[in-house]
Amino acid sequence: MRSSTFLGGICLLPAVFAAFDLNRGGAVLKAPAGDSFQSVTGTFTVPSLSGNSKLAIWIGIGDTANQDYVLRGGVKYDTNLKSFAGWLKGGYFPLNDTDTTSTVPVRASDSFVITVAVTSKTTGTVTIENRTQNRRTTQTITAPDSWDPEMLTSLAADWFVQGYQDAGELITTPRYGTVSFTAVGATLASGRTVGATGAGRYEIQGTSGQIYSQTTITSNGVSVRQM
Repeated sequence: MRSSTFLGGICLLPAVFAAFDLNRGGAVLKAPAGDSFQSVTGTFTVPSLSGNSKLAIWIGIGDTANQDYVLRGGVKYDTNLKSFAGWLKGGYFPLNDTDTTSTVPVRASDSFVITVAVTSKTTGTVTIENRTQNRRTTQTITAPDSWDPEMLTSLAADWFVQGYQDAGELITTPRYGTVSFTAVGATLASGRTVGATGAGRYEIQGTSGQIYSQTTITSNGVSVRQM
């Protein structure tokens, strides 16, 4: 279950806030009132990961700061490294992710560029590029028929490091050190291009209250350090 606490409340204008979540650290940028996001991008280097814990590093466009419906792409680790594109529902539940590893393989220390774009109320594209290996793919992703298109509002741009679980498993994260998203940016429906200035921080917080991440946000970067 998501457990988020917003400091200073939520308003329609972009505002700096902090939220605490059981498994996600990173940043969320809210669109200005009357506007929405058309695309979001960022670059990161894949950390060296090991063990049985699961981790995803992803960039996406969501409906709100809670990310109830998110179109996203990135890299995930589940004993093996994979690249992927797909929807996320309710902040925790991937829906039929498209595994792009055969086209865009992943190794530790590879540099990835992820660009997510909304092309209609129910459709978008996810471009996954491994610059180190010179491999690239663009996936067209359509929302499930059961989703109400009016819910897919594209009001939030996301840069996240996320531990995840299969049914019945406790959420844990492998040691990832620091993940830095660089060259971050987003394009609004109005045509304006923005960086991460004004984005709110998400920090990973355990059930005992201990904080397990430290997120730093600059105009063109988001850094998530494991505590």
